[in-house]
Amino acid sequence: MKSTPINKLPAVFYAIVMILITSGLFTGCASKTDDNARLQQLLSQRRNIDKEISEIEQRMAAAPDATEKNVPSVNVIRLEQKPFAFYLQVRGKVESDNTIFVPAQRPYIVTKIHVDVGEYVSRGQLLAELDNSSILQSLNEIEKALELATTLYERQKNLYDKKIGTEVQYLQAKHQVEDLEIKLKNVKTELEKTRIYSPISGMVDQITLKEGEAAIPNAGAIRVANLSALKVKAKISENMITQVKRGDKVTLTFPTGDVTLESTINSISKVIDPNNRTFDVEVLIPDNAKINPNMLAVLSIKTYENPQGIAIPLNAVQKNEKEQFVMVASQKSGQWLAEIRKITTGQSYENWVEVNEGLNEGDVVITFGMNNVTLGEPVNPKFSEL
Repeated sequence: MKSTPINKLPAVFYAIVMILITSGLFTGCASKTDDNARLQQLLSQRRNIDKEISEIEQRMAAAPDATEKNVPSVNVIRLEQKPFAFYLQVRGKVESDNTIFVPAQRPYIVTKIHVDVGEYVSRGQLLAELDNSSILQSLNEIEKALELATTLYERQKNLYDKKIGTEVQYLQAKHQVEDLEIKLKNVKTELEKTRIYSPISGMVDQITLKEGEAAIPNAGAIRVANLSALKVKAKISENMITQVKRGDKVTLTFPTGDVTLESTINSISKVIDPNNRTFDVEVLIPDNAKINPNMLAVLSIKTYENPQGIAIPLNAVQKNEKEQFVMVASQKSGQWLAEIRKITTGQSYENWVEVNEGLNEGDVVITFGMNNVTLGEPVNPKFSEL
């Protein structure tokens, strides 16, 4: 087969070949142009990044304490002279200064109890009744006998006044009436002893009787407390007997009734109970309708007061085998430095303790963060109110 010279190819084929060659040349040129543009873009971004890195490095190099440790933050208070008081807190119970345990007088079955615990009663009010059926029967018989004896006596007296009948008959009729009258009076008295009345006005505090059971004569049956004479009675450890005095101010808190009252110690027993080594104190309660006998009370007795004292939180006080101390922050050359200060403490109450020696008004005491502090090193104080 003979080959055809290129110049002898058809004109159309020659045109197609030329188009393909030209297209390839254009494509190669476009690709080279895009790479140059992308390269310039990346180089610009790198210059910007290098500039930003350089600026950050310069700022970090110029920042203070870049190579030093951070200054620890601590909570502090600035001391002020204020009244400081110590309160002894004990628990007590409300009692009535005029409480009467009304007894039953006869060993009869209880038929009816007319009151409930907590009910207010008046003087002379009926509280309970005992079985009196036999007494009522006797009372009925005596009343009938007295009625008959009275009629006979009146007739005999009329006859005797008219000189009819003997004096003996008249005296016998009169004696019969008088005897029955005495018996009637005694039976009525016995009937009253089957009823229990309140001798005072007050609140029913306790009922030991039960309907259907026999009462125990002369034993407490129903207790009535006069609410106009209430008091709180509490026991205090004997080691406080020299610190608690008659007339000391007392704050009474009654958790049940959500009531707080102010009073003073009315009386103090000087006899120590050998069983629990305590002594009794009594505090009179101001009139308050919410307070009832047997309610629990918390007594806060002020046993010490310093009108111009310095007190610090208990958690700020540290101690070793020999002494107590606190950490303070002192300002020197524009910096706050941690120092140690030996102290002598006095009374403490709740979370505060009185400082007798070692601190003065205006001192700045570290209350939190002292474990992260090195003596003589700077601290960053965060002030809080006392």
